[in-house]
Amino acid sequence: MISFTSLATNAILWMATPSPEPTIYPEFEGDPNAVTPGVIGFLATLFIALATLLIIMDMNRRVRRVRYRELAQEAIREEEALADEQALGGASATEVDTDPAAADDTAAAEDPADGRGDDDVPPTERAD
Repeated sequence: MISFTSLATNAILWMATPSPEPTIYPEFEGDPNAVTPGVIGFLATLFIALATLLIIMDMNRRVRRVRYRELAQEAIREEEALADEQALGGASATEVDTDPAAADDTAAAEDPADGRGDDDVPPTERAD
């Protein structure tokens, strides 16, 4: 008959003894803190960094292009609206003020707070 003590002892020894697992690679005997990724790791990291930089530059270029296209379309819409207004209202081209400096002076005169409103900054200037 098997006693509980011998059964428990055998179970503990069975669980405590690791079974050797066959491996293809030999066990590493060096200092694990001295291991570096080497040249291949450096080149892979460099490639990722350069790819990220190029993607960011391309994204900035595309966003800037979209912004300028919108400004150009807005200017065209304003010119078309002005032309339609002139055609419907019968105003001559000499009556319409197209001088941007005069428009800036008018906008500055209309803003009583500090003389510089949102309309004074051309949309192509960067705010930052």
